[in-house]
Amino acid sequence: MTPTSVFLIDDHHVLRQAIARMLDQEADITVVGQAGDARSGIRAMEALPAFPEIVIVDLKMPGQSGMSAIVEIMQSHPATRIIVFTMYDNPGYVWSTMNAGARGYILKSASGSDLLRAVRSVANGGAYLQAEITMPLLKRLVQDARAADDRGTLSVREMHILEALAEGLSNKMIAKSLSITEETVKSHL
Repeated sequence: MTPTSVFLIDDHHVLRQAIARMLDQEADITVVGQAGDARSGIRAMEALPAFPEIVIVDLKMPGQSGMSAIVEIMQSHPATRIIVFTMYDNPGYVWSTMNAGARGYILKSASGSDLLRAVRSVANGGAYLQAEITMPLLKRLVQDARAADDRGTLSVREMHILEALAEGLSNKMIAKSLSITEETVKSHL
């Protein structure tokens, strides 16, 4: 099996090198390059024999932002999977990057095993949101839905389930509180 190719873009040199070493120790992952800013990172990836399967990018860097790099990469290489690796847990950033095409969002405070889970999940066609990000994002979704009073997008039942998730309830607990099956909860989600 060919290892998943990963490219790192982060302006924190020591952190970037440490992440590269950690990822390269895994048999199923290979770091094909790294850069300290988005502009040189995009140029370096374009010069590779094959564009990387996964790009791990920071949001705030000198020059071009990580957000604009995501947009640029997705326009020219839509099959590339992007993981945001940042210290910013703002739900607005999560929402914006995911809408731009990112498939993962993980904080720099995460463990190495969390980052490996993110890379493997995204490499296998999934997505990854670190647990600490999920709750604030769900709360923001509920607030936005209430503020817009946009009940046409979500049903009343879906709103109840989303609110329960934002409160930290598990699928099983939600099902019990709404007198529905756990499968119905998953279906609404």
